[in-house]
Amino acid sequence: MAIYQKMKIDPNFQKLPFKNLFTFSFVLNIAVIALGFLAKFILPPEIPLFYGLPQTESQLAPAILIGLPAFVALILTALNALISINLESVYLKRTLAFTSISVSILAFIATYKIVFLVGSL
Repeated sequence: MAIYQKMKIDPNFQKLPFKNLFTFSFVLNIAVIALGFLAKFILPPEIPLFYGLPQTESQLAPAILIGLPAFVALILTALNALISINLESVYLKRTLAFTSISVSILAFIATYKIVFLVGSL
């Protein structure tokens, strides 16, 4: 108990399995969001963000939304971490952790490709 009082760490975080994976996912998503806002200055006013829509103007979004994939991945990582704390199955905990990493890496790749394809470097 003295460690919790000394370091002031939430006891629920101590129960989080695969802390390193979830922490890496959180840090990656926050870094992509921050870099997306910095990349806004080299992007045109509208960027092709919604590739699943037909090839019209409906694919375009304001450049400020460049961090949207990483923001969605951040929310998914937080939900997976909360669910993982309350589960008993190690297999499901591992699946949630690796799903968070995978989604975070895919959000990074999507943001990277948009910035370097559309941005004027």
